[in-house]
Amino acid sequence: MRIAVCEHSRTVAQQLCKWIGQYCDLYQIPAAVHSFLSPMEFSSCKERFDVVFMAFGGVTGFAQARQLREADRECGIVLIDDTQEFAVCCVRLHCADFILRPVEFCHVVRSMRLALGGRR
Repeated sequence: MRIAVCEHSRTVAQQLCKWIGQYCDLYQIPAAVHSFLSPMEFSSCKERFDVVFMAFGGVTGFAQARQLREADRECGIVLIDDTQEFAVCCVRLHCADFILRPVEFCHVVRSMRLALGGRR
């Protein structure tokens, strides 16, 4: 399984990657977690991901999530933002989940379960 974490803050990205790794270890899910610190870096990546935590925030994060959804109907997108404004947009994009900051481990667990369709 390939998982992407898209977050401007290196510290927050590292924490998300750590929590995702813990979840995958707990449920024995072989996974490769990749971190992207800018929308340009993520957009230039041509690899397919099974789950993407899109935490660039605001209009930028929503635009990236929309582009991703147009390119890949199967990807489990988890949109992360600090305002509830994008929660409705998340539903329209058929995202797996929406996380309102601050992100906690329990949010990552719920989001991974939803992104995997309840398989774990």
